[in-house]
Order: sequence, then structure tokens, then C-alpha cells
Amino acid sequence: MTLSKTFLKANLWVIAVVAVLVAVLFQFVDPAPPKEITIASGSETGRYFELAKRLQGELRQEGVTLNILTTAGSQENLELLTDGESPVSIAFVQSGMEEIFDAGETPLHGLTSLYYEPIWLIYRKSLEVEFVSDLKNRKIAVGEPGSGTKAVAQFLLNENGLLFGAGETELVDAGGEDAVALLESGEIDAGFFMLSAESDMIRRLIGIEGFDFLDMRRHEAYRARYRSLSSVAITEGLLDLKDNLPPEDRVVLAAVATLVVNDRFHPSLTPIVLEAMRRIVSKGGVLEQRDEFPSPEGVGYPLTKEADHYFEYGPPFLLRFMPFWAASLVDRLVILIIPLLVILIPLAKLAGPVYRWRIRSRIYKWYKYLRETDQKIIGGTIQESLDAERERLRKLEDELASVEVPLSYSDELYHLRQHVEYVSRRLKSIEAARNESKE
Repeated sequence: MTLSKTFLKANLWVIAVVAVLVAVLFQFVDPAPPKEITIASGSETGRYFELAKRLQGELRQEGVTLNILTTAGSQENLELLTDGESPVSIAFVQSGMEEIFDAGETPLHGLTSLYYEPIWLIYRKSLEVEFVSDLKNRKIAVGEPGSGTKAVAQFLLNENGLLFGAGETELVDAGGEDAVALLESGEIDAGFFMLSAESDMIRRLIGIEGFDFLDMRRHEAYRARYRSLSSVAITEGLLDLKDNLPPEDRVVLAAVATLVVNDRFHPSLTPIVLEAMRRIVSKGGVLEQRDEFPSPEGVGYPLTKEADHYFEYGPPFLLRFMPFWAASLVDRLVILIIPLLVILIPLAKLAGPVYRWRIRSRIYKWYKYLRETDQKIIGGTIQESLDAERERLRKLEDELASVEVPLSYSDELYHLRQHVEYVSRRLKSIEAARNESKE
């Protein structure tokens, strides 16, 4: 057996310990991140869907496929996140929905806020509306069922006493283009819209003769009751400089668009999603300052620990220099390597002594035989098995001639061979004396 094989055989126990340790550590390692995830966006005409398409392109470069599921809006998105049968693990949700949506036992967490979502109350100028309460006994479009628009609209109408009690206020479940058509046809008197200030639809609405949007003069009072809302200034000419729309400074309420995830969302995807959204929204807009978003502010649900780490320290170190798949692999391996090193370094120190014990145990085994033979000589019983002992000793000499040991143990091997020769000479002397006595 070669020295290397002897060394390996002597330390097979190390391999067994490492195998058990790796099996245990694997229980604490997150599974590999999925290569395919599903996001709940919104309608195909909304900004949620637009951002989802851009995020899809960004993630494709990282080797992750993003499936986009169109929905009515925030309410339906949250329902999909909390549905155990749904493939959705991430969704666009407007801030404030956490106050009115019951997630049950499903833990939901936020990743980031993305941009302001102004709440526009479009009405006919002929109605001379000054406050929301002036819409009593009117027909109002409040957004599609399952949308965040409807949730905010119901809050505002309820706070102004238009949902319950006296009056004939009629709510119409319509939003987007359907609500615009109802306004233009005269079938409704007002409508709530949650649209970006850069949206073509809002320009169309206030550009139509006879329509305007309400200045929320009591915005601070609304914010005191619905703390997830913000106030944003729509300054003179902000929406259209050519036609000077609006003709004077106004204020509207606004939610913020956020990304919300459930426990099916793999945590290692967080930094690449946030980095992608940073590239998409950090330039800002007419209402957002440059680098104001993405932001940890205004996210109703508690941030994941990975998102919190991202906003405090930036993207993970490895992700700054490696593709996502490589950084993820190394990150997972570190969880294995560090504990392995902590245990393997002391084990490696034991490998040498164990190997030395293994070599010396072989030498000591041979010495045990020599001692037994020597005791037979001293006790005078060697004559009974003299021929057998001489044959065993001859085989031992042959075996020792082919034994390989490290140089550091050569002296012990040669001492053994000298001692074997010494015992052999004694046995020859005894045999010679026996033969003489026969003569």
C-alpha cells in the first residue's frame, strides 16, 4: 500500500465527519433562487403594467424570467399575494392598503416605494364643486372592484358623509378609459382616478371642455385621518405649459406606489429587483425629485431584512462585481465554507497524529510478535514450535523488505529489521544446538 493510500485510510474518519457536517449545514442554507417569478401588476393601460414590463427586461439580463399577471389593481394584487394557490410572489400595491386589507395569517413585507400616485377627483365645472361633500346626490365613478382607487375613493366619500345616511349618491364601479367615456357621455358627474401627473389620460381629462380636477384645500385634515397619504403640489402649468394647466397652484392627495412580497419571494432576489427599480425610477418625474425613489419611506408593510440592508448599505458586495447567479452561488457556499473551515482546521491538525499512530501501530504489531517469540525462548517452550516460528520470522523479513514508510519513520523500521535479524539469529542458534544434540 502506497504512503498516500495509507494516509487516506488512516483519515477516512475526517471524510465521514465532513459529510455529516455538510448534511447538517445544508439544512440552514436557503434553496437556490428561482429563475422564474410572477408579479401582479395592474391593467395594461396603467403605470404598474408599464413598470412591470421594464422590470421584466431588467431581470431578463440577470437570467430571471418575470411573468406579468394583469389585474384590476392593488386590492386584487393583495388577494393574489395571500392566496396559497397563486403563483404571485411580488406585486405593485398603493400605500395605505395595509390599513384596510386583511391579510389573515399570510405575512406580507414591503420592498420599496416607487413614485407618487396622485388622486384626481375629476368633475364637471358646472357643478361648482368646492369640497368632496358637494358631490352629494351625484353619480361618481370610484374605480374598478379590486383597485386601490376604489379603496381611497370610498375613504374620501365616507369621511364626507356621502356613503351612509341621507342622500342619493350613486357609486359606479368604473375606472380608466371606461370612466372617461362615462364622463364624456354625461352618464356620471365625477370620477376618481389614480394616475401619474405625466399620464396622457389626465391631460386628456382636464383638457376636455367643461372638466376640471378638485383642489384639495383640506389635504392636511385628510392626511391626519389617512396617514399613508401625502400632499403634492400641482403648480401652475405643471400638467401642460402650452395651455397653462392648471391655471393656478393646487394641491392633491397622493399615495405612493410600492412593491410588496409574500413568503414565496426568494430573499436573494431583493437586491436585483431594487437595483433594477433604481435604474428605472431614480431619474424622477414632475412630482418626484431625482434619486427620491426607490425609497424605504412610505411603505406600509414592514421592510424585509434584505430590503432594509439594501437601503442602509447598498447592494451586496459580491453583486457589485459578479453576475447575479454567480454572486448567489458564492453567497450560499460561504454559509457552508466558513463553518467547515472552523471545524476542519482543528481536524486537519489531528490528521498528522492519527497518521503517525497508524504507522507506528503497524510497527508495534510486528514488535508484539517478536516479543512473543522472545518470551518462548526465555521460557524454554520454543522447541515445540521452532520450525513454525522460523517460517513466520522468514515471512516477516520478506514483508518488511517491501514496507514503505515516510523518511521520518525510517529509523524505527530499520531498528525493527535489526531486531528481527537478532531474533532470527537466536532461533538459528537454538536449531543448531538441537541438531547437535541429535547427533
